[in-house]
Amino acid sequence: MARGLLRRPPAPSRRTRPASPLHPVLTAARRVRQRLSLRAAPAALAVLVLAGCGGGPGPDALQVVSLGDSLAVGVQPKLLGGGQETSQGYPRRFARALRDEGRDVRLVELGCGGATSASILTGLRPCAPARDTPYRNEDPTTSQASYAEGLLSSTKGRRRVVLVDVGGNDVGSCFSGGRVVPGCIARAGAGVRQNLGELLSRLREVDRTVPIGVLTLYDPLLGLWDDQPAARPLLAREHATFLRSVNGAIATAARRHDATLVDLAGAMDQSAPLDPASSTRPRAVAAICRYTWMCVSAPRTPDIHLRKDGYELAGRTALSALRPRLGAPR
Repeated sequence: MARGLLRRPPAPSRRTRPASPLHPVLTAARRVRQRLSLRAAPAALAVLVLAGCGGGPGPDALQVVSLGDSLAVGVQPKLLGGGQETSQGYPRRFARALRDEGRDVRLVELGCGGATSASILTGLRPCAPARDTPYRNEDPTTSQASYAEGLLSSTKGRRRVVLVDVGGNDVGSCFSGGRVVPGCIARAGAGVRQNLGELLSRLREVDRTVPIGVLTLYDPLLGLWDDQPAARPLLAREHATFLRSVNGAIATAARRHDATLVDLAGAMDQSAPLDPASSTRPRAVAAICRYTWMCVSAPRTPDIHLRKDGYELAGRTALSALRPRLGAPR
């Protein structure tokens, strides 16, 4: 894999950009593990989002259990940098859409900003930013995965569905000092395949039939495409590796463990052609600019997380993929 330096060229005067070449983007990339961390502001133990008004969900409510990183808790950037948990996370959008269909729903949000495919299994990685969770997240016995196993085991006989997003923070370490680390994305994909496979295997041991939806990932670095024409060949090569190694690993693990693939990458046109020589903005790039904060102007800095519309798209995509396995509303 080629090593390449990504530098932001001077922007037109009417669009003021930070002077430092890639500082905002590289800061975002270094934080992918912390912030695709879909962050979660302080919340009560297991964040239960009760359905509807009045008395909340009943005993026969569909339980939606979400595991993952910052995308699972709706992280959005602050105006001048940093991130914060919001109510926009895709699991909440998913649950809201189910309620709109007349379903009684209880949402249990277990996501942890900064989580990697490994830390979901091992603990050993605090949420960033810190949030209250029903698990201590200090070792494998107090990890997100361990808590989810116990939750599914203790609620057998109830209707439930599981949502999983992992892998974005695994790739975050592949961008260092303005450079793409050679071979890193492929290695990250191998780790995602192994760790996601173990997570799904453990969930399946508890419940052989529970619907599980696993999200594919988008490539936020395509947000550099417009401003860095010299880097486009490198971006195109690394993007192809990302799709093959990381999303390919997610698809393989989902298939092996009877999980439903929630193709967010497809919904965001991430497999559309990238032609570095073309003057036309590729659809994959346009989607990144539309649904994430990667193409913003000052005073904002680029950020990898989804916008409100992006989280809405992820929630709709999850519902469309999983609806056949949910049965009719009761």
